[in-house]
Amino acid sequence: MLKEERYDQILAILEEEQYISASKLSKMLYVSLPTIRRDLAELGRRNQIVRSHGGAKKIQAEHIVAPLDFRKTVHAAEKRALCRSAASLVEDNNIIFIDASTTTLQMAEFLNDKKGITVITNGIPIATLLVQKGIKTYCTGGEIFENSLAHFGSFAEEFIQRFNIDILFFSCHGVNEKGMLTDPSLPETQIRKVAINQSKKTVFLCDKTKFSLSTPYNLVPIETIDCIITDTNEVNKYFPAQCSNEIIVV
Repeated sequence: MLKEERYDQILAILEEEQYISASKLSKMLYVSLPTIRRDLAELGRRNQIVRSHGGAKKIQAEHIVAPLDFRKTVHAAEKRALCRSAASLVEDNNIIFIDASTTTLQMAEFLNDKKGITVITNGIPIATLLVQKGIKTYCTGGEIFENSLAHFGSFAEEFIQRFNIDILFFSCHGVNEKGMLTDPSLPETQIRKVAINQSKKTVFLCDKTKFSLSTPYNLVPIETIDCIITDTNEVNKYFPAQCSNEIIVV
């Protein structure tokens, strides 16, 4: 197993375990204890874990934006189901915006049958996938955020403002107890705010692990979003009994 593959596996294990000892990791990954200790030292150097009591623990999301290659493997099946449902909302000739979150990344797979659509995105990975499928795509440009390969900043924001967007598809890190959408990245939060303002309809994709999570930067209250696609009925507690928001549980 290559070092980077081990690093990804360690991070995936910590996503579930929160804390794990070096000796247990050694047994789980079938590598020596000195090798695991070197791996943990390197992940600590990268600020992806915290070394603790002979092992490692997860860094809380409010302190770090995890690398894209790691985030896109977490809850991949759930994200795929959300994306399939989201793509069904797209009509021929729509102008849509897909943000740079890993939750929306798989939407590219479900847009082949849409005719005449235009996609705007600030995400380099999804722009690449869309172009490969022959879909008319605009990438905002602007400074690139290393951990997510996302464009951000005033250039990207100004580019988005050139379009009248029919539907925005986006996600973020979580929804706190007050029903506020939050994210650990201020630049990406600002990009999403601009896209929300330019869109006729907003669609928020959110798997069950993101509820009751709070990170530093507020986006918008969940009740201001037109449509929420999720995999849990827990979303209902954030809305009054009679609400006009469209809620799709997959």
